[in-house]
Amino acid sequence: MITIGIVDNDRFALPMLDMPLTDIPGPEICRRVRAASADTVVLGITSYSLDHYRQLAIDAGAQGLIAKSVTPKELAEAMRNVLVRPFPGFPTTEQAHGSIVSASARWSRTLSKREREVLGLYADNYSTA
Repeated sequence: MITIGIVDNDRFALPMLDMPLTDIPGPEICRRVRAASADTVVLGITSYSLDHYRQLAIDAGAQGLIAKSVTPKELAEAMRNVLVRPFPGFPTTEQAHGSIVSASARWSRTLSKREREVLGLYADNYSTA
C-alpha cells in the first residue's frame, strides 16, 4: 500500500511508503521510484523500529523516515519539512537517483542475462519453485 501524502497537479508530490509491506516491501518500491525519478521526494513510514528501517530507507533513496505513532501535527510537520530538505543523514532526490542508477548500471555489467532475468522474476514475487 502506498499512502499518498500530497498530490500536486495530478502528480504524486510526496508518496509515503509503508516499509514492511508483504507483496513488495517499501524500500523496493522506493528504489523503483528513485530509479525512475530524480525529483520525487519519498517519505518512509513504519510502525516498527526506525533503527531497523533507517539504513534500508536511505539505501533505497528515501528522503526521510517517520514512525506511524506520530501525531497528526507531527506528521504534517514532517511532510512539510521533507519537501524542503531531506531528514539528517538522508540523501537528496538527485543524490539518491544518481546512486540508484549507477548501482543498476554496475549490476547490469556484472550479472549475466539469465541472472538479471531470475532477479526480475524474484522482484515480481516468483519463488524458486
